[in-house]
Amino acid sequence: MGMTPWWRGYPWRLIQTNLREIDMADIRADEYVRQLVQMHATVAMINVAGIIASYPTELPFHYQSPHLTGDPLEEIVAACHEQGIRVIARTDFSKVRRSLYEQHPEWASVYADGRVEDYHGNVHVCVNSDYQGRCAPLIAQEAITRLPVDGIFFNMAGFITHNYSHEYLGICRCASCRRLFAEQFDAELPAAEDMHDSVFRRYRLFKEQCVRERTLGMVSAIKAVRPDIAIDRNTVDGEGFARGESNTEVGRPLPHWQYSAADNTSVTVTGWPGWIASNATVDFIGFPARHVAVSPAHQELRLYQSLAFCGGLDYYLIGRLDNHRDRSGYEAIRRTFRFHEAHAATYHALRPDSDVLLVRGDDQPEYRGWFRLLVENHVLFDAVDRSRLTAMDLSRYRGIVLANVRYLSDEEAAAVDGAARVGASVISSYESGFGDDEYEERESCALGCLGITRRRLTRSDMRSALLEITRRAEFPSMADRDLVYLGDSFLFADYEESATGRMRLIPPHRYGPPELCYWDTVTELPGIVVHPFGAGRGIHLPWLPGRFYHREGYDNALLLIRDVVRSIARLPGVEGNLPPTVMVTRSRRPGEGDRPQVVHLVNNGGHFGTSYFAPPCLRGLVVEIQAAFEPAKIVRVRDGDDVPFTWSGERGTVEFAVPELEWYEGFELTS
Repeated sequence: MGMTPWWRGYPWRLIQTNLREIDMADIRADEYVRQLVQMHATVAMINVAGIIASYPTELPFHYQSPHLTGDPLEEIVAACHEQGIRVIARTDFSKVRRSLYEQHPEWASVYADGRVEDYHGNVHVCVNSDYQGRCAPLIAQEAITRLPVDGIFFNMAGFITHNYSHEYLGICRCASCRRLFAEQFDAELPAAEDMHDSVFRRYRLFKEQCVRERTLGMVSAIKAVRPDIAIDRNTVDGEGFARGESNTEVGRPLPHWQYSAADNTSVTVTGWPGWIASNATVDFIGFPARHVAVSPAHQELRLYQSLAFCGGLDYYLIGRLDNHRDRSGYEAIRRTFRFHEAHAATYHALRPDSDVLLVRGDDQPEYRGWFRLLVENHVLFDAVDRSRLTAMDLSRYRGIVLANVRYLSDEEAAAVDGAARVGASVISSYESGFGDDEYEERESCALGCLGITRRRLTRSDMRSALLEITRRAEFPSMADRDLVYLGDSFLFADYEESATGRMRLIPPHRYGPPELCYWDTVTELPGIVVHPFGAGRGIHLPWLPGRFYHREGYDNALLLIRDVVRSIARLPGVEGNLPPTVMVTRSRRPGEGDRPQVVHLVNNGGHFGTSYFAPPCLRGLVVEIQAAFEPAKIVRVRDGDDVPFTWSGERGTVEFAVPELEWYEGFELTS
């Protein structure tokens, strides 16, 4: 019987010092570690190998830094260990120095017109090159046997299609890619990234397979020499950690994704329960401005979102803590890390305890809109990538939301249908299930629970169309509203006779001049279709409410989806007087039955336009939330004070007051 991995249940507070090569020239182990201790860190990530070796290497294909005049990595790792800090080796095998490329030009990614990307002397190399297939595992083995590190992280793994200036490079057309793709699909590489092109759809499968093979090879090489270390995204046995990032970029299209940390953390925690979810709050505002930090409030919010979704805490900066030129975020990081350290027993090994599962597919705006709609309607949910559906027990969820998850395998669709058959409400938008896992179109929808018998057509020119509310009793939040705006797209379909519709489609009509802004036709085509399926039901919204809400944010969509979730899907939510800006999650420790449960509140009210400020302190809040048992007491985590509460056995809920909420509060329900 093997030993328990060190990271399982470990109090994860990681700081990544993304060291520049010049930082090794005068680095001092004692000062490096002293700074980490002051920040209450338990894990450090340090640049070790890949583009540049930060230690003396014996491998001819590993470029050694010319700046190794400070304390060596061996001393730094040892000093970290003396203070109980684990060390993760950061690697990056996406590029090699120009001198190595000139010796091995066959390693390079080759883009359109034979372009080889040389970014300031660093040449992009292909996933299918001998460098990544043979050399990179040997470099990793040397690094982790020379240095007693506790884990290894791989930066920028996969096929690189952009450089650091965000210039689009395109599809790699190196000899290895051309040969392997032809062998597998008897075709030339696609001309462009276009999902309407069947060759590109096959190319997506090709890339996934190539990355999977490289990952398996790397993990096998690591485990052969160091089976004890934590591996980034170890898909072999599902044990390790997964590094995500909440970052910004100068000029990135709006809207900003204000729930980035919650999203990244939840997808990992839900889909890969054997991984530590380590989502970094990135210090800098973008690649061109790596030495200037985002606002401290932005960083603190990200950390509390990660905490509320049962993830570790993670902070990433360029350079060292002692020589960084923008230290404005340090106190926010220190404060949050210190809180986690003080209450480690409460947060030890927590897992989400949610009613609803939100499934992420290829449609990012639709998914993010649904994420917002559920958070801001106070629905307790987990998020997961669709590829993990068959690895989960879906029957534990009372509801499943498919945010236009177009591509589903037969097995994934059957798993969703199985959950509906035993009682779940499946809410699906637009074209979920109309494509398979090889990115090909299906003749019919794979999801039987939706009751769709035939797709007639889809239209993306519906900008002035509306939905008229019917069955008003099911839409109490829309009491003073008759209409819903649906955006651009609509799917016209036929349904089983047992399906029933809600709302009526008003087709596109004139919207100018004002004298002609009216319609003369209201169809019987439904805007929501409910289909009974076993003990549960399918609920199809043949449009894209998430995209519209994510982009525009009007409460017309927010209130409608509240009624869809509560009245039609009959899914519970958190009651009380919480504003939409307060995120609520619930968690528990597995193996201890239903007890205890921890309720988390995160105040997102400091997000204003494109800025993040400290949120206004909220007072007089009341929370009514479902609990698995009648608690003997509720304790506020921050100070250990007992919180008065009322238990309703009939509803299975507890109600308690929150005197004030600044950034975050946790409440532990115990028997």
